[in-house]
Amino acid sequence: MAIQLIMTCDDGTTRSFDLQQGRTTIGSRRSCDLHVAIPSIAPLHCEITIEKDGVNLLNRDPDADTFLNDTSINTTELMHDDRVRIGPVEFTVNIRDDETVIHRH
Repeated sequence: MAIQLIMTCDDGTTRSFDLQQGRTTIGSRRSCDLHVAIPSIAPLHCEITIEKDGVNLLNRDPDADTFLNDTSINTTELMHDDRVRIGPVEFTVNIRDDETVIHRH
């Protein structure tokens, strides 16, 4: 299974981030796997876990909201084309069953 988070920038360009099996942390802390240097993002905002049984999103800061398709969540399963938003940053989830991932820039 190949999983990417695709971020669309204000100018319409996109950046893609390949996620690895196991746990990926997202936040403003430099040690996070996906470092987002924006003050409104919590140091450890959320994490995504990839396991054989699925892909899960977990909010890691009780004072910060993590949104899935515009709904605040604590924990939920991710599906292809879901939208994950933390602060002003939104990612589209790209899940492929094979290892071939097309990088869009």
